[in-house]
Amino acid sequence: MSDLAGLLAITIPLSWAAAVSPVTLSIFLVIMSMAQKPRLAGFSFYLGAIVVLLLTVLIGIFLGQKLTVSGHADPITMAAIDIFLGAVLFLLGFRNMVSNEHGKSTNILNRLQVDPKTGQLHQFIKYFSIGIIAFLMNFSTAIFVLAAGRAIGVVNAGFTNDATSILLLILITLLIIEIPLLFFIILPDKAHKVMNPVNEWISNHGNLVTGIFCIAIGFFVVYSGLGKLGIA
Repeated sequence: MSDLAGLLAITIPLSWAAAVSPVTLSIFLVIMSMAQKPRLAGFSFYLGAIVVLLLTVLIGIFLGQKLTVSGHADPITMAAIDIFLGAVLFLLGFRNMVSNEHGKSTNILNRLQVDPKTGQLHQFIKYFSIGIIAFLMNFSTAIFVLAAGRAIGVVNAGFTNDATSILLLILITLLIIEIPLLFFIILPDKAHKVMNPVNEWISNHGNLVTGIFCIAIGFFVVYSGLGKLGIA
């Protein structure tokens, strides 16, 4: 198996895990339904999300490289990190399942409406900021992106392979934004009719979906960590 293939075998599953983000999707759909210029709003939000993901994955790469340089990239240390991340996902999942804060993101965005009479630069900055805030709030996505970055840093497969992995990581993680964004661009009228019920369902059930998913992935991560210790 090539260095790139081995790296993608680690990062792609983490990318799909990071892509499950009902809250972020709900925020995106709300601003798209509110915006007078959906294309500007969507692309600005998307760029803000990319900035957060890039910073997160770079932090993960830095941590992975530090583990390698310090000699702490051994199976025992990596297993301990996996078990810790799994425990965090368990707690995050249970917190989401018992949370009653449905629609909180919508209420926040209602205070951040952008006046369509303002200049395009001002609108871009506002939606760009919302994209940054939305992904900073999304702790479960950050964990998976950080884990993918750590894997890239530990493997150290070279600049080209690392860049390819990061690109795929961002593309897959942001599918929840990319697919509806294309829908709004190609079929804007139909998109509003279809996405409004979707957003309502996500607002009512997003915490439960996120909670169940985090717990399931948490089991997988812990199992992987125990496997490195020869226990599972």
